[in-house]
Amino acid sequence: MYFAKKGIEEPAPIIENTVVYACEADSCNGWMREEFATADRSCPLCNSGMKQEVRELPQIKVEYNAYS
Repeated sequence: MYFAKKGIEEPAPIIENTVVYACEADSCNGWMREEFATADRSCPLCNSGMKQEVRELPQIKVEYNAYS
């Protein structure tokens, strides 16, 4: 006999327009979401300035933790 769990399909990721900060330097490919950006808005990879952009990215789930 063969017993196996049926494949559980993961839901497709929700794509949404997200505000990001992208590095202005031509040689750098760094970027970060607005909610994770530093206060001085400098690139963590090359320390250049960053400009605001909108990109289509998967939604990040923010789960509530009652114990924090």
